[in-house]
Amino acid sequence: MNSARKIEYDNIVKDSSGEFLVKKHPFLGVIDCTKDFDLGDYLIRAVDHISLEIAEHEYLAIIGVSGAGKTTLMHLLAGLDKSTEGKVFLSHIDLTPMEEETLATFRIFNVGLIFQNYNLISSLTALENIMFPMQLCGTEPAICESRANELLELVGLSERENHLPFQLSAGEQQRVAIARALANDPPIIIADEPTANLDKKNSEFIGDMFEKFQKEGKTIVVATHDENLYQYAHRILEMDDGKIISDKKIKEIAYIEENEDLLEDEE
Repeated sequence: MNSARKIEYDNIVKDSSGEFLVKKHPFLGVIDCTKDFDLGDYLIRAVDHISLEIAEHEYLAIIGVSGAGKTTLMHLLAGLDKSTEGKVFLSHIDLTPMEEETLATFRIFNVGLIFQNYNLISSLTALENIMFPMQLCGTEPAICESRANELLELVGLSERENHLPFQLSAGEQQRVAIARALANDPPIIIADEPTANLDKKNSEFIGDMFEKFQKEGKTIVVATHDENLYQYAHRILEMDDGKIISDKKIKEIAYIEENEDLLEDEE
């Protein structure tokens, strides 16, 4: 992308760490991370000294009861919120010292975010919602539109390109949100309860899509109670009261690289 924002992003990576540090840091994760919320007379500890490393190309599912700290952890991993203590790494880069503007630039190239409530822009069509992240990066309009149309076809909504969010069903809105998350082809997808408001058919469709994305090499982190999503995970992590209480490896990491044979993760 020939844009000032891409140049700024390249400078962030260059300034944040040399090649040695890039290789040393986790691909994605937190180290001794705490997040507190001050509610006047009360201090809520949503994340309590968690350390977690997520490998490149891994599919991690996070489960736990409501209030366990899943969403807060997801926000920390995505760089949407700052930790009270500890360090957060995204694409091998330490997010902790970054200012908000720098963090926003770094995030838009590295992570696709999918929310339970879709978070589409109500005044934009399905096509325009998908184009929006690319426009923020200075991508040429023709390329934005072409890429957005490809993504609409991928999620089965080519005929809905000119529909506004209120004209789409819940499942269709979430499919647009998934396409938007893929717009800048980020290496990481972070999804917070993406099927919570959807019927079985749409849940299964999204589960199949996430499996496809991981096999193509993306790293997937999803907070969910939906078997359609966690059945494909390499690891299932359970949280309670802001802590990790279980971290279970289900299978080895494997993905398809450049349409070659299935490659096993080297650990």
